[in-house]
Amino acid sequence: MLKYEQFIQDHPEVKMWLKNKSEGTQRIFAGHLERFCEAMKVTPEEWRRLDKFEARDLAWEYVEPKIMEHSTVAKTDLAALKSWYRNLNGETLPLDSGRGGKHHLRVKHKKRATEHIPSKREMYQIVDMASSLRDKAILLLLFQSGVRVNVLEHSTYGDVKDQLDKDIIVLKVTGELDHKLRSRDIPFYYTFLNGEGSETLKRYCEVHHKNSRPDTPLFPTARGKPINQHYIWVIVKNCLRKAGFNPKNAWTHTIRKAFRRQVRQSDVDFEFKEMVMGHVIGGSREAYFDRHNISWFIEQYQKINFGREAVGSETARLRMEMDEKLREKDEEITQLKRSLEKHVLSDEQAKDLLERIKKLEKLVQH
Repeated sequence: MLKYEQFIQDHPEVKMWLKNKSEGTQRIFAGHLERFCEAMKVTPEEWRRLDKFEARDLAWEYVEPKIMEHSTVAKTDLAALKSWYRNLNGETLPLDSGRGGKHHLRVKHKKRATEHIPSKREMYQIVDMASSLRDKAILLLLFQSGVRVNVLEHSTYGDVKDQLDKDIIVLKVTGELDHKLRSRDIPFYYTFLNGEGSETLKRYCEVHHKNSRPDTPLFPTARGKPINQHYIWVIVKNCLRKAGFNPKNAWTHTIRKAFRRQVRQSDVDFEFKEMVMGHVIGGSREAYFDRHNISWFIEQYQKINFGREAVGSETARLRMEMDEKLREKDEEITQLKRSLEKHVLSDEQAKDLLERIKKLEKLVQH
């Protein structure tokens, strides 16, 4: 048992606090809370029962030395501590606002300054660098459905097996698949997969899930366990590097942003744009939004162009046509040479035939 898991087991109240959070959040928050308690010589229950100002001062004493060098770590420390303190009775730690103050943490978003969100053309450059059918299916699923990466970790073959004969695969994302939905007022949302994305997933399932049970992980490891988020991160980074992009400037969530860009640029309804991202639809719009209107959702999704760039497709088509014509010419040369060998021809016929062969050979060479 890992150290953070033992910490959760030793503190039932901590276990209750984390029970509806994703596995990643459980690991991160439990680890930060455990290190805080060890450093400040206090149990999580004792600290949470302090007066809000005393609790705030103790938390600030812990995070303040980290702010200059490790501001992101300090921010995560505070996020875990604020969540744990608020969980008791809804009381929040009285930290200062963004207008300034002694207890205000300003984080410099280094990632945001360097992040490169790939265009559609660049995304397909990245997809084409996949080293296996599974990796390609993962990248296309992330890009064309926009799901958070933890959905791939929790998806099973049963989520798609009855739709492998359809052009569009419908994905119903619940809190069981996307653990972030558990902390938001979203029971579920729909997203979709079609075109190259659905065809690749179908081929992947045909190869890797011939005899699989419905509860088999959709993307299992060699040991049959669900693929974890870190491994997907490695796949994305490797494909970025192979495609000629700086892997430090993009990560798994960047692909979700590439999906969002495609959705935003499409002529689809505003509520659909928010729904397909798994976002809360603000204000009174949510009350009037029908989350069960799948046929309308499919109609909206089909307006989003996830196909490869037309220029590339047209070039590929012309190249195929040219190759086909060259094959035809090559076959004609072979047939003419055979005719020259088999038949007795007059000098004039032989001369015409040889000229025809030379012209064809010259055409094929160029």
